[in-house]
Amino acid sequence: MKLNKLLMPLTLTLSSVCSFNATAVVEDVEQGEQFGIIDSISDKQGYKYRALWKEPQDTKMAMNNPDLYAWRLFIAMNWPGNRDNCRADQDKEFGAQGYSTWQLWREVEQTFLPNAQEPKSWREACRTATDAELFDRPTDPRYTTLADEDTRLNRAAYNHVRKNKLYSRDEQERLVAQGVKSLVFPLKAKEAKANWVRIDEADKPRYHWVETESEGVTEIWGLAGLHIMTRDMPKWHWSTFEHVDNETRWPSVYPEAFRGWDEIPSSDSAACPADNLACNQVPEGLGIEGTRWENYRLRGSQIDWVDNRGKPTILPNSKIEGDFDQGSMSCMTCHALAVKGESNDGHFPIGLNPGVNEEGLPMGYVGVPSPELFLDENGEEVTYMELDFMWSLRHAQREE
Repeated sequence: MKLNKLLMPLTLTLSSVCSFNATAVVEDVEQGEQFGIIDSISDKQGYKYRALWKEPQDTKMAMNNPDLYAWRLFIAMNWPGNRDNCRADQDKEFGAQGYSTWQLWREVEQTFLPNAQEPKSWREACRTATDAELFDRPTDPRYTTLADEDTRLNRAAYNHVRKNKLYSRDEQERLVAQGVKSLVFPLKAKEAKANWVRIDEADKPRYHWVETESEGVTEIWGLAGLHIMTRDMPKWHWSTFEHVDNETRWPSVYPEAFRGWDEIPSSDSAACPADNLACNQVPEGLGIEGTRWENYRLRGSQIDWVDNRGKPTILPNSKIEGDFDQGSMSCMTCHALAVKGESNDGHFPIGLNPGVNEEGLPMGYVGVPSPELFLDENGEEVTYMELDFMWSLRHAQREE
């Protein structure tokens, strides 16, 4: 599919370094048809596109074209950010060096503070953010591990946590005691989870990177994987991206942390033809080509437990889930088990791993969650409050 007919602003500006600037907006379907922007995939359903730097909330596209919506999210969230307001910088071009917009969001450690202290307001947190807060340096000198993933909440999600005191484990338990069955985040809520890998100077042009100094040694960290979850739908929209080096390069260097792409091929209907969804390309016409972002691939998106034939959907990231069985990774199913009991200090009240595969790697649950997971040993339903798929709420702290 040629995506230069989709979402592309009416005026494109290419800089001398092939960066991209979205300078126009499709105002309505009729204008889009006039310029050839609407094609069969949108089927004239009335989508109104904003500039690509704008953080989207588009339930229709999330439901009907989840892969294209994933790329739309990817571009907006990786647009260079403005540290003064923690939003995309409209004056910068896509591909310009600097922190991505999602890196200006609030990290979980800045949200769930010791003794359940109230976190800063979004404006104050944005105004006072340090470089150390904007980049969560891995503790392992080689790559991000499961223990120190860089997980960040956007403004809507962060404000919801702050307003409802969900940063307090005690408050969560009070809600359970009051009979609250499920938390509900706003439609604009988003969360990003990133993994990084140590790279060399020569790798910089091909990576989104951050440079740090540790004990007098300069380190360069390249973005290796990025999970995106957004609450456009009740079960959220899920997508995951990886750098092309995750396919073969890093698995040969760090086989214990990178699983490669052979086990589970990519699936991208936005960039690939229907007869080859694992083409591992970027969609045309969105200004990705010629920037470092052309080296990242959508590995897939997820909007339901199963496909139209009842087969459970899976969505692994070969780095973020590099320690797990790739064929049993389902973002949706895993996060559906994010619950809070009446008085549970454990991070995972429901076990996430039903067993291990032949290689000894932990397996996950796929498909519609079994009701038995929510029962006790006597077959009685446990008093759980659903956390609206937000595992990050497990970081809530005890009040002093």
